[in-house]
Amino acid sequence: MTGVVTEKSAPNAANAGLVMKFLELDGQNGQPPRSVSIGGLELEPLNYDQLAGAQLHRPLSVPLNWRHARILETNIEGIEIDSLARGNATLESTHNSMAVSLQRGGWLPSGLAIADGGVTILPDRNVISQIKGRFEGGSVVGAGQDFLDLLAEQEVRLNPLLFAIEGNDRRIPDHQIVEAQLTEVTAFLRKALPKAELVVGNDSLRGALGLIEDTRAGLERKSKFLLHLSPVLTAPTSRRLFDKRWTDVLDAADRYGVARGSLVVLAALSSVAVPNSGSPAKKMLKFRATYSDEDAYNALADIRSLEILIHLLALFPGERPAIFTADRALALFWTGIRAHNFRREMRSVSCDLAPVEQLFPGDTMNLWKSDCRPRAAAQAT
Repeated sequence: MTGVVTEKSAPNAANAGLVMKFLELDGQNGQPPRSVSIGGLELEPLNYDQLAGAQLHRPLSVPLNWRHARILETNIEGIEIDSLARGNATLESTHNSMAVSLQRGGWLPSGLAIADGGVTILPDRNVISQIKGRFEGGSVVGAGQDFLDLLAEQEVRLNPLLFAIEGNDRRIPDHQIVEAQLTEVTAFLRKALPKAELVVGNDSLRGALGLIEDTRAGLERKSKFLLHLSPVLTAPTSRRLFDKRWTDVLDAADRYGVARGSLVVLAALSSVAVPNSGSPAKKMLKFRATYSDEDAYNALADIRSLEILIHLLALFPGERPAIFTADRALALFWTGIRAHNFRREMRSVSCDLAPVEQLFPGDTMNLWKSDCRPRAAAQAT
């Protein structure tokens, strides 16, 4: 435990959110180990390298930096109860984190994302499946310890939109399927996590159907784009073929009316740029020898979830939406593009992207900037 700094604050009886206790492994100068319990902390998101190096299926060790935390209990001299603190520590946890939170600035282990109680969670389909296997009547019944288990202890906000609009048939769902999926997931979540506040109302179905229609044409164009590229991008791109494959991606984007600054084009170009099929973007696009319409739809549903997140961050800057996913490639892609400066522009939203070198190594970063960046605008169309 290192670097706890406090400042005087008036008492506040508001809900502290997730409470965390930090304890030194050994005391100093013969004294008992120092400890501090804090609540309502705002954790700084983690970055691409920290996710790439994390073993999410094992007890997690992650560096944490926080601010605006309230001191609830401590034996450290000079620190007052109910004062505010910022600090840092390395969390040596007994929990794994098969699901992670994708949010403004990066990622966090799933349960830690709800630390201050102000987050709205959008679980994707694989996380809904995890919840089904871990919770029953508000109790944890799954094996092992996972950060997702903390959902049972908190009054979290859950929005099942992503589950409903993806459907269960690997294609754009119709009205009946969306309605059935929304009804199913709402009933299940109310039973599994009775403390949760579900962001579901009378207009939820209409909103989900409207979003599907708003994105239908774009999904169809992007599907043609991916199906066109799959035969040439499934195999690793050799140095000899790099220029040809890069041009193939740009030509296909122009041919099918897919914006060069879109996330799917960025992902396809990263698939070309990283040797030996090593880009998480390529894994996210799910290219394979028998690539199908259903494979393309699954990949685009994942990308659409990120576009929805970008929209929410741009349109509601005071809110804190977060996608919960167990898809490591999707999580690496989100942290790798380093989206920031979310903003509303006329009838669309935009953000700036600063991809990490692991997505565009060497000179390919400048090549991406020259070919795509001036047109960059994240739009769910």
